[in-house]
Amino acid sequence: MAARLTAGQLYSRAVAAGNAGRHAASRRDLLAALTRSPDPDTAALVAGTLAYLDSETGSPDAGIAAIEATLAAGGIREETRAVLTSQRGLLELRRGRDDDALRDLGFAIERLDAQPLSLGRAHLNRGLVRLGRSDVDGAERDFALAAEAFARAGDPVEEAKAHSNEGYAAMLRGDLGRAIGTMDAAARVLGALSPVMRAVCDGDRAEALLAAGMTTDAVALLEDAARIYGARGLRQAQAEAELLLARALLVEAPAAAATVAARAARRLRGRGNASWAVRADALVATGRVRAGRGTAAVREAGAQTARELDALHRRDDAALLRLELALAALAAGREEEAGRLRAAAHPDAAAPIAVQVRADEVDAVLAHAHGDRDAMLVAAAHGIETLTTWQASLGSLELHSGAALHGRRLAVLGTRAALDRGQPQEVLDWSERVRRLSGSFPPLRPPADPGVAAALVELRELQRADATPATRARATALRDEVRRIHWADAARAPASADAVPLDELREALAADGAVFIAHLWTDEGLAALAVAPRMPSGGRIVELGAARVEELLGGLLADLDMAASTLPPLLRETVDAALAARLAELDGILLAPLADALAGAERVVLTPAGALAGVPWTMLPSLAGRPLVVAESARGWLDRRGGGPGIRRVGFASGPGVDRARDELDAAAAAWGRDVREVRHDATAAQVTALAERVELLHIASHGRHSAEHPLFSGFELADGPWFGYDIDQLGRIPDAVVMSACELGRSASRWGLEALGMARAWLQSGARSVLAAPAAVADEAASELLPAVHRELAAGAGLADALSAATAATGRTTPFLVRGAGW
Repeated sequence: MAARLTAGQLYSRAVAAGNAGRHAASRRDLLAALTRSPDPDTAALVAGTLAYLDSETGSPDAGIAAIEATLAAGGIREETRAVLTSQRGLLELRRGRDDDALRDLGFAIERLDAQPLSLGRAHLNRGLVRLGRSDVDGAERDFALAAEAFARAGDPVEEAKAHSNEGYAAMLRGDLGRAIGTMDAAARVLGALSPVMRAVCDGDRAEALLAAGMTTDAVALLEDAARIYGARGLRQAQAEAELLLARALLVEAPAAAATVAARAARRLRGRGNASWAVRADALVATGRVRAGRGTAAVREAGAQTARELDALHRRDDAALLRLELALAALAAGREEEAGRLRAAAHPDAAAPIAVQVRADEVDAVLAHAHGDRDAMLVAAAHGIETLTTWQASLGSLELHSGAALHGRRLAVLGTRAALDRGQPQEVLDWSERVRRLSGSFPPLRPPADPGVAAALVELRELQRADATPATRARATALRDEVRRIHWADAARAPASADAVPLDELREALAADGAVFIAHLWTDEGLAALAVAPRMPSGGRIVELGAARVEELLGGLLADLDMAASTLPPLLRETVDAALAARLAELDGILLAPLADALAGAERVVLTPAGALAGVPWTMLPSLAGRPLVVAESARGWLDRRGGGPGIRRVGFASGPGVDRARDELDAAAAAWGRDVREVRHDATAAQVTALAERVELLHIASHGRHSAEHPLFSGFELADGPWFGYDIDQLGRIPDAVVMSACELGRSASRWGLEALGMARAWLQSGARSVLAAPAAVADEAASELLPAVHRELAAGAGLADALSAATAATGRTTPFLVRGAGW
């Protein structure tokens, strides 16, 4: 028969269960402990812990009253009194009384050195209070002391909590790489303890994703966390998750964000937590003004909320709310009111990146309202440079692309102002600035990670297995693991801020017989900058207007995919005519106004904005017969042009199910000598990896799929499953040029209309000079005739874009294939 546990043993077990988020089990052990004749100190500790549990599902006021009654009863040791005071400090934190919390936690810390577990918890909670007051330095000191105390106590779970909070502090500093890595390391310890602890970890990770602009991922995590908390009656935690969810919804659904925040505010006030409710009020006001519901009453309530946030030492939240109100005032023409709000916000250099960038946005719009175009450009440029400097620390292509969300409005404002001033150099500068923001950074990569490699292998196996709820859940978990490791371990490369002087660009264009065209989006529609060697002013700015570009682009992909399929003759004629008409109309909008710049140019360098990156430029009438390259930026093209290492070995690999893949690759390989080429039919992922590492030119013919939700999980279908964009980072060496004869893998995902993310970009970002791919389906017959002709040109010494143009002319096969990167 098992020995009967003492009251002290039951109390210890209850604390462990509570710390793991298993509150029901904790309560059972605490109540049982009271029946085992506890000594006065144990009885007091049990009462204090029960008060905490009661406060989590009820009112913190009742919990504090219970602790104070226990303290008043006396008869307990000084150490026990310190633990109870620390618990009261936690409850004061939970009801938003930070000054009282700091007093109680400080009292406890001075008296708990001999009890490292209790000391660590007091430091942990004091760090949370300090974080809430934007005192990140003080919070980090407390979290480090907490981790040290928990290590001394030999408690890895509590130590992981301390480290997780260190990651949260790093996030507030803007160090997302460190934040995600630290949080994920802690989550491996904490997440398995209980659904509640998993929800805690997911909430912290969601906030980091929000900072990176990855709202879709954050929303999914927060909805799940709020559900878990709600099912267990943990109303404070549920409300906190709802607050973060409201923040995540602000960009795409501000009215819904206001509704969620209002629900959280009611929940918090019902618990007597006025401090947290004020933070919810700020999101209600922000959501309403963004949704166009900024009535006088809403604006006045928002101003009062900002004053309340000041009183609560929530200066960053107060600043952000005032900046939102200022933007709403400017939109309504209330410039004086906006100026007052901006002056009251005054964020400092330590403010979160979103606050700093929003302040620059307000400054730019204010300058625009005052007719001061110079000040507008200065403010917009400062905001973009602040953001791109921060982005450079992220390393990961996916995080980098998501973070550009913060600069969306500044990019549009600065571009518009530069266009209005009419100076080609200034417009080029802004084109480059926006493209740096949207993700063009040096091709430095993280080292290969064995954990990622193993996860990708397992993911390939699951893709081939029968789909069941279990295999789908495992595949989702593996994708999340790969992305987390990639975010945390990505190399941190400083973004290239090199300006591009027009003279440098024109000199390169003259040497290549090329013209440069940059398309730019503004609120009014599209504009373009054309630069050609013989232009007297260095370049030409053309306003293309608010033509129906987006409408035409909306049906383009479907038309291209249909045109690539096998059709009856009559339907073929109809489809081809519809596609030709759509392409001609796009050509008339995007290129016809630039006919004088294109005249006489042998080649074309394009830097299209956002969704225009997916246009099949080689199929537009104005560009027929010209080699062209789609570059990420003028600087990126200049740095890549001028020849690579030379082609010494060429690799070919095919996947299953492509009708003419074997014929296509054999015909293409025939253009190269036997000692140069290497061909793998029905290749496996391992074979493609090995092949890619030993060739300068890699050609893959397989079915491909673009994942719009997670673009770097786009992949080639190989014999043993897909080979993903994330597999590129596992390569020890990158080919100089890549040919992707795979449906869809030239496609990109635009997060907000300025940047694109996909497998072609992943190759370029990893160090490839040029990539040939198509943004839409290409008929097997067309690819199997065109691409061998491309290889014949390459073997004769042509660059990739020149080879594609010559092969198109020789075969008469006009396809959506594009060359990205250098081109020649």
